[in-house]
Amino acid sequence: MEKAVYIPKTWALPDSIRKRLGESVGKQRLMNEEGHLLLLLHQVPRAEDDEVRTAVVIWRNPAGEWKSAPAAGGLTGLEAHIASYRTAIHQLDEEVEAAKTARQYFEIMRRMHPLQRATRSMLEVVQATRQALPDDTRIINMRDQAADLERGIELVAADAKAGMEFTVAESATQQAHAADVANEEARRLNRLAAFFLPLATLVAVFGMNPPETLYNQTGFWTVLAAGVMLGFFVHAVVGRRNRNNR
Repeated sequence: MEKAVYIPKTWALPDSIRKRLGESVGKQRLMNEEGHLLLLLHQVPRAEDDEVRTAVVIWRNPAGEWKSAPAAGGLTGLEAHIASYRTAIHQLDEEVEAAKTARQYFEIMRRMHPLQRATRSMLEVVQATRQALPDDTRIINMRDQAADLERGIELVAADAKAGMEFTVAESATQQAHAADVANEEARRLNRLAAFFLPLATLVAVFGMNPPETLYNQTGFWTVLAAGVMLGFFVHAVVGRRNRNNR
């Protein structure tokens, strides 16, 4: 029973290649045995794939014929495979440009990391194929395209990282400013409370409507003046402490 189900049964691969194939595609790589070239590649990875990769295989037999699976077309299938990576990278680039929050940047980077690794590995496979077929112009062109994609996703990843760091720093600055404003409001309330507390105490003692005879007593005005002076004193003390705490 064929264990490598991602390899079409009609492909006449030599045993030296078949015995190296596992049930899953494994890492992206090139197998070069007995004149056969087998490129084991990954479809564009997604974060939700949980590190399970779907195989894309390209085979060149000793006669120079190319075949591909799951999509047919041979070298054309390889070109389409590289184009699918280009589309995915371009989409991430647009999402980075539109991102505004740290959460959005985080989601982009979570999807970008597996794509970045896969792009780098794909370039290594195409480069190895280029070395095995140094005179194949189409392979040379695809190697250059894969190299451009690796540079492109590195730039997108750098932009996403810089955007996330800036957003986090800006949010921290805004939170610090909001805390300063709240502290200043609290200091103002403390000063108001310090000034009015003695007067409020007098009102509590004498009531809101004291008898008129109370106004003619010297002691009442003395206590009132003392309360006002005490309010100014407490206000000054609280204000000084607030300034020292800044």
